[in-house]
Amino acid sequence: MNTISFLVGLVLPYFALTVFIVSILLRTHRWLTTPHLLKWSLYPMPQNSLGQIGFMLKEILSFKSVFHNNRKLWAGGWIFHIGMALIAFWFVTFILGFHWGTLLRIGLAILIVMPAYIMLIRTLNRDMRAISSPLEYFNLFIFIAIGILGIYMITYAKPDPEIVRNYFSGMLSLHPVPPPASSAFLGILAITEFFLIYFPNSRMLHMVSKYFTFHKVSWEKHEF
Repeated sequence: MNTISFLVGLVLPYFALTVFIVSILLRTHRWLTTPHLLKWSLYPMPQNSLGQIGFMLKEILSFKSVFHNNRKLWAGGWIFHIGMALIAFWFVTFILGFHWGTLLRIGLAILIVMPAYIMLIRTLNRDMRAISSPLEYFNLFIFIAIGILGIYMITYAKPDPEIVRNYFSGMLSLHPVPPPASSAFLGILAITEFFLIYFPNSRMLHMVSKYFTFHKVSWEKHEF
């Protein structure tokens, strides 16, 4: 096993996962401890906890606010998140012993097409273009790169699924084994590790910030 395989396949996965977890905890703690000096009652305020949970779930699962503001952007974003969910579902079932290649291909294809579609919407729409920074396009490009490398890997490089499964199982059980001898596999693994480090320190951490947007700002009662 060469140096690149050792670093990318055995060292960086644990480092990236540690940074991912610690960064999420630190940002969440910072949001929890930041004083909210002004209450913005921007949304209907559910009367109880069950109503609040239902409201947030509706927003998280359907992107309700985006749907009302920009239907074209909503379509791209919603399908894009479905693609990520398909890949996550495939990965869990793959570790458990199943290998649904078609499901993975669909997820990876969505990871290519939908970010490109969102880029197009942001570029062609004058208002969207005005509020879209280069970082927004960079974030989308990360997913396109993962999708392209993933399609290439399973179509041309074709690492042995059992070797790949044993690798991930070994990493998860803290009994690491050498990664597959595939440059495509190491490439997509390296980009994924970068994403794990970058994601919690970027604007993409809305899976956590949604709670603070709705509950801590819009609903929580403040005393002045």
